[in-house]
Amino acid sequence: MKMRRVLFVMFFVHVLCCGIVLAQDKPENTAAVIERIYEQMTSDGETDVDLTTLEDDLNYFARNPININNTNKEELGRLQFLSDKQIENLLYYLYRQKRMQTIYELQLVDGFDMFLIRNLLPFIYLGDMGEKRGKRLSFSKLMKEGKSELCLRSERTLEKKSGYENTEDNAEAEAAGKRYLGGSEYLSLKYSFRYKDKIDVGLIAETDAGEQFWGNYHKGFDFYSGYLQLANFGKLKALVLGNFRANFGMGLVIHPELNFGKSTDIMNVLPRNTGLRKSSSVDEYNFLRGTGVTLRFGKAEVSGFYSYRFIDGDSTGNTFSSFKTDGLHRTLSDLNSKNTISMQVFGGNVNYRFSNANLGITVTDTRLGRDLEPELKPYNVFYFRGNHQLAAGVNYRFKWNKFTFFGEEATQSVGGYALLNGFTVSPVSTVSLVALYRLYSKRYDVLLSNAFAEGSKVNNEEGFYLGLEVHPVKRWKITGYMDVYSFPWLRYLVSRPSNGYDAMLEADFMLNKKVEMLWRLRYEQKEKNQTGPETTDFTDDYAKASLRYKLVFSPNERCVLKSTIETNSASGRDHELAFGFLFSQEMSCSFRRLPLSFDVRYELFDAVNYENRIYSYERDILYAYSVPMLYGRGSRWYLNCRWQALKNVSLWLKVAETLYADRSEVGDGLEKIEGNHKTDVRALVRFRF
Repeated sequence: MKMRRVLFVMFFVHVLCCGIVLAQDKPENTAAVIERIYEQMTSDGETDVDLTTLEDDLNYFARNPININNTNKEELGRLQFLSDKQIENLLYYLYRQKRMQTIYELQLVDGFDMFLIRNLLPFIYLGDMGEKRGKRLSFSKLMKEGKSELCLRSERTLEKKSGYENTEDNAEAEAAGKRYLGGSEYLSLKYSFRYKDKIDVGLIAETDAGEQFWGNYHKGFDFYSGYLQLANFGKLKALVLGNFRANFGMGLVIHPELNFGKSTDIMNVLPRNTGLRKSSSVDEYNFLRGTGVTLRFGKAEVSGFYSYRFIDGDSTGNTFSSFKTDGLHRTLSDLNSKNTISMQVFGGNVNYRFSNANLGITVTDTRLGRDLEPELKPYNVFYFRGNHQLAAGVNYRFKWNKFTFFGEEATQSVGGYALLNGFTVSPVSTVSLVALYRLYSKRYDVLLSNAFAEGSKVNNEEGFYLGLEVHPVKRWKITGYMDVYSFPWLRYLVSRPSNGYDAMLEADFMLNKKVEMLWRLRYEQKEKNQTGPETTDFTDDYAKASLRYKLVFSPNERCVLKSTIETNSASGRDHELAFGFLFSQEMSCSFRRLPLSFDVRYELFDAVNYENRIYSYERDILYAYSVPMLYGRGSRWYLNCRWQALKNVSLWLKVAETLYADRSEVGDGLEKIEGNHKTDVRALVRFRF
């Protein structure tokens, strides 16, 4: 009966939405672009990606689109779904043709297909070449044209988790770590003021579910953040105060922000060198706190930054064994590890532009308030230990004919080196290729690095990656990659040197504006320790193959229907082959006379073994990202709504529920829920003024 009701509701909404045939103000909205970019970046769904900066930029350009006839590389670079090669091709076309007369000319730019143009259209317009980018700034102009935004967000799980259960003595249970200190509500506040692309100010406050907001152990929000960013004032390219991020080179020395890595967007394989940027995220670990400045001197740019902040760690005396990066302070033990380690970072970068090349040097000096001393294990013998680390790297990029070569070479003070080199080439306009070689020595372990890698750390790895994108005929796009890698030393749960490989092939077909299809095949094989009644130090090959098919149908411009089928197979214990399955049906609709839009999805999954788990991206409220792991047997549905209540007031609401058919409780420990279902509710209200 429950299944029939769900199907009836979905059919009713489908019929309702298909009857609405009207044009949209924009061909695509930001949420749709975010969804496609995320799915491109994380072909397996397991990568944890913070898209806050990307969404900030896309929301800004949706309200203040780029004049394609009066733009530059730096501005286009903030549209992070554009690769460096695509930006160069667009600027070269504009240089050659002087200006674009019609938006349809985008199809004439090398490397621009229908799929890319669709992502780009919401954020650009065709204006005059001589259009002024800005006039002299005054306080009255700042107050008149500046835009403020205030977001209030709350969420909670409707079912009671064991960590919130009352006991005979709550204080005793909290002291013993058997009960959370706070309530079950998540709360956050985010304020920002922005004047064009020149001034950006923001304040952020957040309390996670389970953290105490007001009580004996803590008063107020658990996390506070603030920033000020000035950009493009004469020789001053950027000035940041407060929380910020520094992204230089290929990520071997420092790059805490967005990293595409292995994805279906094969030409965007490397991180974007965005320099100094504000940190508007609620991520409590990946940021710097202090100040930084970038100055222009002709073809040279010089950056310097300083950060001093406290981070979480399990400290004993003058040492600590590891960083605590989840930002959660729900128990007394969590609070005791909060802000116990000071981290001081000095850094700088010099970048020089030649006619067809770039050359940069990055240096960081990191000092910890206590010695980092991980518990000695065979796999972490070469991990960084101590309280002082100096790292330096040289990055380059140059063009030769149809080739673009890039790379970075880095080293650190306690020994070890890292090499990352590659090239891209487009022999013809319909074919693009990228090759990448990496060699990270087992002694290289830089705390702030974040580069292309199979492992979770930039060390103990050698690999070769080859990616290909082909447009064989109109409306078709074929992408694929092959990554072969090895680990010269032991790893966690791998008790000997090991190797593996990862391959992906995807075909996209756009029949017309109404119908689009996707096929994706992925295969991965790597070594892990054998499992059984007793733990052994012998490794064996474990493989996983997955196949996804997605159909997108738009009966009209205000309604989109999506059907997804995914199946996988994985070898687990004793080489037994297990299978996983997902079927998903989704609708996204908006109305003409109602300022309302919504997304609704229902999906069935069967992945009894953990190795067969499936990740599925979901639309969410503003500045929230959801990629639930579907593991077990059951179903999941969600409803995500956006209502433009007033001209400057918007509301979001999301309800999601997972029902399991193979268990009587969900989660474990303090997160355990008695019952076979879990329901989450999120709400956000945004004021613009």
